[in-house]
Amino acid sequence: MTALLSPAQLRHRFVEAATAKFASQVPDFVALRQLVDAQGGTFRNDHGAIRTADPAVRELFVRAARVLGLHRDLDYRFPAKKLVSFDLQAAGQDHTPFKVFVSQVDLDAFPPEVAALVRADCAEQAAAVDHTPFIALIAKAEASGGLDEADAAHFVSHFVHRLMHRNGPPMLRSTLQAVAAVSGEAASALALGPDFNHVTIDVQAAGFAGIETMAAAMQAKGFRLLPAIQGAPGTKLRQTATLAATMPTPVREADGRVGVAESEKQFVEIIERAQATARDGAKLWRDDGQPLVFKHFLAANAEKIFDAASTRAVMSC
Repeated sequence: MTALLSPAQLRHRFVEAATAKFASQVPDFVALRQLVDAQGGTFRNDHGAIRTADPAVRELFVRAARVLGLHRDLDYRFPAKKLVSFDLQAAGQDHTPFKVFVSQVDLDAFPPEVAALVRADCAEQAAAVDHTPFIALIAKAEASGGLDEADAAHFVSHFVHRLMHRNGPPMLRSTLQAVAAVSGEAASALALGPDFNHVTIDVQAAGFAGIETMAAAMQAKGFRLLPAIQGAPGTKLRQTATLAATMPTPVREADGRVGVAESEKQFVEIIERAQATARDGAKLWRDDGQPLVFKHFLAANAEKIFDAASTRAVMSC
């Protein structure tokens, strides 16, 4: 009988492929790995995050993530950003498995004429890719609990390079401008597509005493960071991020030619997780007697992290 790769093994392969793609697009990610290596730490990916405006892409992503052993867990809402979000987590008390933070552009919060432009762009992207073989692989994994080597390679490749990708024509500049006027975060989501807009590195694993120390080391190396660390010292979740570099994005002009818009799309985050607490403030412990480390997210923190990639103005080129 052919050996099957388990969800955890498939998750590892997905993370390797997706972060390799991310590294090819985000120089800060490569530079951060070099900083962690010099520190003698471990470059551990805590989570990645995607944004999408297409509910069908979101649902397919969730179904594919279950093949990786990741399940939809908690919901988060960001009315000011026009985003609704949730996390995908591995079951259990261990906080170290890779997670995904998924944000859906809340089109119901947009003016109807702008929402219609976004839906038209989503339809163009959907028409440009065939997910049928990918869905068949998902069904096979759902039935058997895993995939063999050959199927795993096809599954991971399609997940990373087709599902997490804009497959259709460039977006209309007029659509990007209209969306940016309502939500910079949604505009960045459309410009990038459902790829990782950020990947997050664990501070303790990286070998730093705390997030302030790691942030200072990053700034000394020339990283541009958000103005403040999210989460007070001693709390269960603290985060900060680099500012997304302004990157050229192909767009279709009114006359049909392809131009370029400048947009902010991808960045790197660092995270410090601490022991979780009950509602009354009591510390929580795992079944094995170790501290139960907080593995979820805080909307108040994420609200500020979103500011690292927000397309506010779309200039003609």
